[in-house]
Amino acid sequence: MVEGPMTNNPSRIILTIFTLLFISQLPLFTTHATTTTLSSSTQEASPDLLIILSPQYAHDTDILTAIHSYTEAVFLDLGWHTSLIPLQDAQNEYHAIDSLIETTYATHPLKACLMVGEDLSTPLGGDTDYLEQPSIIPWATLGGTTAYTTTNQGILCTPTTLNLCISLLYPTHALPYPEKEAALIAALQKFATQRHTTHQDVIGVLESSSINANTKTLYQTIPTHGTLLYTQDPTDDQIRTALQQDYTAFFVHGHSTPAGTDVSSQKNIGWFTADDLDTLRTAFFGADGCYVAGWWSNHTDNNNLDQSIDAAWYGSEIFTSPTLQAMALGLLSQTGFAHTVSFLENVFPKLLQGKTLAEAITGESSIGDYIIVGDPTFHLL
Repeated sequence: MVEGPMTNNPSRIILTIFTLLFISQLPLFTTHATTTTLSSSTQEASPDLLIILSPQYAHDTDILTAIHSYTEAVFLDLGWHTSLIPLQDAQNEYHAIDSLIETTYATHPLKACLMVGEDLSTPLGGDTDYLEQPSIIPWATLGGTTAYTTTNQGILCTPTTLNLCISLLYPTHALPYPEKEAALIAALQKFATQRHTTHQDVIGVLESSSINANTKTLYQTIPTHGTLLYTQDPTDDQIRTALQQDYTAFFVHGHSTPAGTDVSSQKNIGWFTADDLDTLRTAFFGADGCYVAGWWSNHTDNNNLDQSIDAAWYGSEIFTSPTLQAMALGLLSQTGFAHTVSFLENVFPKLLQGKTLAEAITGESSIGDYIIVGDPTFHLL
């Protein structure tokens, strides 16, 4: 992680991956045809999905091939066109990335942007006692720096309208390059091949009574097309039992760190770990709590977003879970505002109605305390 604060066009244009590797200016390619044939042509003028690839992966042909397969699957599923921008080092600064997004949006309104690479310069969302948290607000809003407010500690969280969905795909920075490369390829292949997986009509929630005075009712009144399995203050045995069920979506809510959530009010009982996601059978997961939208670092407070060092943080599990396709991490059930600003109130009901995650988020109000990890084109059947 580089340190830093925080209908369809019927044209079919495909640029060859290999041509990208030799373009001296900012490279851009598109893949959205129903054929696997590659040709060198012109830029896509009306993308729905923008993928920004960090410099260290920009010339990795295996990753580029995986991206191509993913975008082909997105087109076949949704009819969405995709443009890819592999960054050069000079462009790897979060204001410059924001400018790239806004320039593309000005040509054609984007629905989503997938940020691939943990070394992307990312806006700071928080920096406290070895805990690092990114913010997507500068990239998810239009209007430059006037669209949000910053402090020395990061982006100030106020109700903000999100103009597009920003999703992160960040391997743990400290891993060796071959492991990060393999993780990215596996995740992109999963997003491409599991688009039509049958989902169980069950939503699971594990929640601590120590902080659910205003949220228990909210979780219990989530509109569902099936069954809600809600457990308050679960024991470790109940957590293990919950991991044996198939779900449409699954949420945990409690006092948290990047590595897990205390879903019970009883001391030393009911700890849901990030590693539990490798067992949990769900395509969508939400961790509702402080610090779940970040990672551990080797640095105390320095007002920078520092590198991740621990493989066991929530966002990293998008690479190790065989079923997870997307996650919402952060304060998902915020209350106390004059109008609804929470993910659970504004976004999740539309996801249950069949919209893509990107379409469910766009235009909704958020206080900016959550991030999306994984596939922004994810949708329920």
